[in-house]
Amino acid sequence: MRVPYNWLREYVPVELDPQELADKMTMAGIPVEELDDPGAPYQGLRVGEVCDLQPHPQAGRLLVCRVRLSDGEITVVTAARNLKAGDKVPVALPGVRLPNGVVIAEVDFQGVVSQGMLCSEEELGLSRKAEGIMVLPPGTALTGNLPAILGLDSPVLVLELTPNRADCYGMLGVAREVAALTGCRLNLPELTVVEETGREIKDFVDVELHNPELCPRYTGRVFFDLQVGESPLWLKTRLLAAGMRPVNNVVDLTNYVMWELNQPLHAFDLDRMTGKKILVRRAWEGERLVTLDGEERILTTGDLVIADAEKAQGLAGVMGGEASEVSPQTRRVFLESAYFSPVNTRRTAQRLNLQSEAALRFGKGLDPEGPPTALDRMAHLLAKIGAGHIAAGIIDKYPRPVPARKVRLRAERINSLLGLDLEAGYMEEILRRLNFGISKEKEGVFQIGVPSYRQDIENEADLAEEVARLHGYDKIPPAYPAAKRPGALTPRQLWEKEIRDLMRGYGFSEVVTYSFHGEKTFDRLNLPAGDPLRNAVRLMIPLSEEGSLMRTTLLGGILEVLSYNAKRKIDNLSIFELSRVYLPAGDEDSLPREDLHLAGGLMGMINEKGWNQPARQADFYDGKGVLEALLTELKVKEWRFERGEHPTLHPGRTAFLTVQGERAGMAGEIRPEVKEAFDLNGPVILFELDIEKIWPAVAREIIQVKPLPKFPPVLRDIALVLPANIPVAEVMRLVQATGGEILEKVELFDVYSGGAIPKDRRSLAFSLVFRRPERTLQDDEVNEVLEQILARLAAEYDAEIRR
Repeated sequence: MRVPYNWLREYVPVELDPQELADKMTMAGIPVEELDDPGAPYQGLRVGEVCDLQPHPQAGRLLVCRVRLSDGEITVVTAARNLKAGDKVPVALPGVRLPNGVVIAEVDFQGVVSQGMLCSEEELGLSRKAEGIMVLPPGTALTGNLPAILGLDSPVLVLELTPNRADCYGMLGVAREVAALTGCRLNLPELTVVEETGREIKDFVDVELHNPELCPRYTGRVFFDLQVGESPLWLKTRLLAAGMRPVNNVVDLTNYVMWELNQPLHAFDLDRMTGKKILVRRAWEGERLVTLDGEERILTTGDLVIADAEKAQGLAGVMGGEASEVSPQTRRVFLESAYFSPVNTRRTAQRLNLQSEAALRFGKGLDPEGPPTALDRMAHLLAKIGAGHIAAGIIDKYPRPVPARKVRLRAERINSLLGLDLEAGYMEEILRRLNFGISKEKEGVFQIGVPSYRQDIENEADLAEEVARLHGYDKIPPAYPAAKRPGALTPRQLWEKEIRDLMRGYGFSEVVTYSFHGEKTFDRLNLPAGDPLRNAVRLMIPLSEEGSLMRTTLLGGILEVLSYNAKRKIDNLSIFELSRVYLPAGDEDSLPREDLHLAGGLMGMINEKGWNQPARQADFYDGKGVLEALLTELKVKEWRFERGEHPTLHPGRTAFLTVQGERAGMAGEIRPEVKEAFDLNGPVILFELDIEKIWPAVAREIIQVKPLPKFPPVLRDIALVLPANIPVAEVMRLVQATGGEILEKVELFDVYSGGAIPKDRRSLAFSLVFRRPERTLQDDEVNEVLEQILARLAAEYDAEIRR
């Protein structure tokens, strides 16, 4: 927000030096980023007086001018026809750089050397198009400073506003703050309106408000017999200092009022609209609108438009339409001043990637009581510059007025929040200076009426901030907060820390990858169209196509890290990441779920060749083994691995983890096509766990310690031949369940196929440990249970004892 110092002083006659005022505002929470000099681009220009004008001897369309400066005369050749002897004009001498970047040099025009250039308003940046040279006021001194003559000699305070201070996006809002800080009186803008009797607004137009939830208030005035043309110099220079380019008097006044009152306005050319009705409605799905920037926008039913009887003419709160913009031929306009929903305005602006000064202000939330005031200010200024007449009456559609807000203030609570000991009367004085309404309940307790333009004040803590700002942050003594008890990690945070510690203990290095990626990542992971993982949250304004989606899996990031290292000859790597994925919540108004996942990857050698061990490459069982060790150490209940298929992983080398009957993760070796997509060689093992599904299954009971067994175990080994497609885990579960309480442990110690074993079968050998804690088991007891185990295996899995 740019605040010209002299313009500010019209509302609050502060006598502080601009730098001193900037420091005071910054300390009060209205930070001033810098002091800008708007007159700097004009410092090299001079004031000249036209002494004589003669036709060019060789070029009839040119004139040769003699121009008097404060220190001599020069000859300038020009094509402008609006000059006469005695006119005062801006002059650029050789070597001067104009505001548009052009550097002036002497030029020979068919035998006549031009020793400079006479400047038009277009060349000075004061107009988009100019017909001739700018003529300065007759009394302008030749020694005059051009920035001062133009009104651009006052510094501009450039504010870096925080998002909550939307009220300071207008000059009057800043003036209120300065008046409260300095104690100066506040001068409000003149709002006197002289309406034309006999020309009622209802004779020109009517308004229908169809969606008050998106536009709580819509007001308007009609101006007729307009004379659209150049703005007066004071208006142009005000806009230039504020950072806006002048267009024409009507548009410039709407921008001026917006900058002054923080209320965007928009003028519709009534003669270019169909019918006498203006409709404030939702856009039709697929409706098209060419906005003022010349771009065609495709709208949705979530967008609010201002329409005539046939089509949309403007995008509410964001930008007007090209079809109804004000032009030099415009004679009647409908001036809109409204309060649009901040949320909907932001959503539309972000979806269309369309930013404007209006969208910025509406998106932050404006004063719902401000629209009629802005209309009256515009009407007053239009009449002041003689640009048209004002129809009698105002349209004000306000079906559900926004109620005035009140906040209860307790002086004791304010002091507690701030760590101060201020008097209640002092707090009352501060809030009155800020235009808050105050009614006293009892000693030290007040009901505070919040001004309608302060949308950021919602509770007692906000009032504490207001008191602190004006009291002075530098006057609050530093102190450590009283800690009633030391902080500590929650059980969930401790558990997550344990996961990281265990993974590092298993030899894995932790990595952190980007939370977003592009569609190509899904393609490289071999995910088919329609796969649930492709249903990702899409960023409204991504930095690039490669970062347009929030991740739904960590596997892409893990493979990117493995690929990055492999390209740099780091082939032996074990990594993990414990981070969040982002899953759509089901409706666009809800935030996505942020589930915590654990993912990891292994590639290269697990064991390097040594004198006591052979080299061994990572395989599926290494990844599965890490998860088994982790789940056991974390004391997760009721988990098991099952065979499955995953589009990223190799068929037959993939296992899904089930926890308490719900799928909670997977592990496996990646497919050759995925390996190729990520430029990887050799086997690569991936795994990913959904931590949110595992956490509820973690045993939280007290660990019980058992004494060492006093009685010896009974050991039995069995070798079974059974179909090759039966998972080992299923066989072990059946053996354990049948063995009952005396079967202490089951372990697989051999797998064999080939030889005399049929092709569709394989041999599994298990070691069984039987024991009773209170006595020695007898062989007969063990043999009986063993027979039951073998019988069930034969019945359910067609298992035979290997002879």
